[in-house]
Amino acid sequence: MRCGAQTRVGPITEELAFRGLGFYLLEPLGQTPAIVVIGITFGLWHGLVEALPVLVVFGLGLAFLRSRTQSIYPGMLLHAFFNGAALVVAVTV
Repeated sequence: MRCGAQTRVGPITEELAFRGLGFYLLEPLGQTPAIVVIGITFGLWHGLVEALPVLVVFGLGLAFLRSRTQSIYPGMLLHAFFNGAALVVAVTV
């Protein structure tokens, strides 16, 4: 059950919060500031110091994807894939 939540529920809720609401609220400041603030906030939100650089870069990429497509759905799919891959690595290593 937890695996399903990590690969589906987490990406959906995080994309709605960060690239949905967060991007909407920050977009009046400009696309670049919105992408940077959302990316850094996304990385910090996870609270994983050792993974912070990867999570910030991933957050920047998802925010950039959101700005280019004007949709959160591609980010949801990529985020779910990323979480699934991270889960496989965590279980097999």
